[in-house]
Amino acid sequence: MLEQVSLGQSRFRTPGIAPDARGVALGQKGAVLFPSLDRLVAFFRAYGEDGSLDELLAGLAVYQVLTPLRTRETVVTFAAESSYRMDRASALARLAGGLVFTGTSRHFVKYRDAASPLGYDVDRVLSDPGELALYHDSFSQRYDIESEIAFRNLVLRLTPSRVATPAERAPSHVLVTAEQGLGPSLLAYLFRSRVEGQAAIAEWPAQSAFEDAPRRLYLLRLRDVPPRIVHLLASTPGTTVFVPVGDGVGIERSYRHPIPLESCASLFPATTLHLFRGDGRVDIVDPLPAFAPIRALVRAGLALGPEDPTRLGTPESLAEGAVGLTLRLAPSPAPWRRVVATVVGPDERARLLRLLYALPPRTLGALRVAVADGSVYLVDPHGIEGVPIGTFYVECARRVYAPAGLTIVPAVAPEVLNDLLASAGDGHVFFDPAAPAPRLVPESAFAPLTRSLVRALDPLPVAGDPLESPAHELPIVEYGPSATFPLWGALGGKPEKSPG
Repeated sequence: MLEQVSLGQSRFRTPGIAPDARGVALGQKGAVLFPSLDRLVAFFRAYGEDGSLDELLAGLAVYQVLTPLRTRETVVTFAAESSYRMDRASALARLAGGLVFTGTSRHFVKYRDAASPLGYDVDRVLSDPGELALYHDSFSQRYDIESEIAFRNLVLRLTPSRVATPAERAPSHVLVTAEQGLGPSLLAYLFRSRVEGQAAIAEWPAQSAFEDAPRRLYLLRLRDVPPRIVHLLASTPGTTVFVPVGDGVGIERSYRHPIPLESCASLFPATTLHLFRGDGRVDIVDPLPAFAPIRALVRAGLALGPEDPTRLGTPESLAEGAVGLTLRLAPSPAPWRRVVATVVGPDERARLLRLLYALPPRTLGALRVAVADGSVYLVDPHGIEGVPIGTFYVECARRVYAPAGLTIVPAVAPEVLNDLLASAGDGHVFFDPAAPAPRLVPESAFAPLTRSLVRALDPLPVAGDPLESPAHELPIVEYGPSATFPLWGALGGKPEKSPG
């Protein structure tokens, strides 16, 4: 039978029990007895939701034990560390239907409760404790260990449960796996949708001799994904969307693992990736393959010339798994922004010349001009609104222009467009809906408008003679005798008589 621990008690009959700093009877370990495995999982779920399971994993052990009646129960042991940890584990274990004990080696006595705040001790130990002896106020029993269950294996073998995922709660950062045949099309779609992310190909060896090739899947890490795209990927056969719950683990969207995976992150090294599917299968990617940006995997080159159409690569030149897309112009309802260029055709050149006489100096000084194929290209990085003539162009990327009211499709990011136009160098690329290919105007062809119009000023020399005019002599002022008005008569006049 059990006896209560009194305040200040220092000697115990239970092996391995000693008072801690608070006077609570405590062993080196804690033990919890569960009648079934599902109660054990409930304890881990409650502990992980309220804290971190990583603090228990260092000394955690799960055993399937047999009673003398050959019935099976489950015992979990862990490092007690302090009575504070044991108090928390005890409260959660009792909620899950477990019995809590503390001890050191084979003997474990009931942990403290409201009836005995300082804990319990035994009046005598079992003569045959077996591999494990548990002492409760209602029983004392030995147990034989049938098998040990690794906590990692327990986590990997549990099947996630389905939960509702409202549309407004769609995750923005996701992991996606796609079958090998869907990979190129998926990359093309994400590229057109301007979704930032990385992609790789994960491989697993053949599971049997009947499989003639390794299993391969496209693996994508996507950031800031719109909810509509997340729902589309989740509903597409052959693709699976996972929600990251840690650096090396993800669980299928709309599913929840019975144990909070983020609370036991030490089970999943950063060099691996564990993907928990809703059907209970776990795909372990070890080691992680090399990832590359999605836009880098769209293998393409943009042809610039009057004969070849504008397109990204050709079907014949694309390697296996590459994606070919065609750049086109499409109407855009968006307001005009960055209107920095205009192209004046040959039939409007006379009007342009007359207009230049009316432009203010500030506008003339900012304009840069080039003449190619009979058209005049005017560019002003601050805005071309001062030249109300020609076809206006919007700057889509650095030195890449599309007609105002039109946009380039697919709607790729500006940096992607610049990468595809790397062969253009420092030139200016103008997309024209009437031309089969965009026009490339070299940077060297542009010059300030004022210098292009007025190349030299050749003045006409004329003769000039200096103006001849008689020299006027200045009067000489001489001082005379002192008088009341000494300057009277200084200019040669006769002095008047003094009023006196």
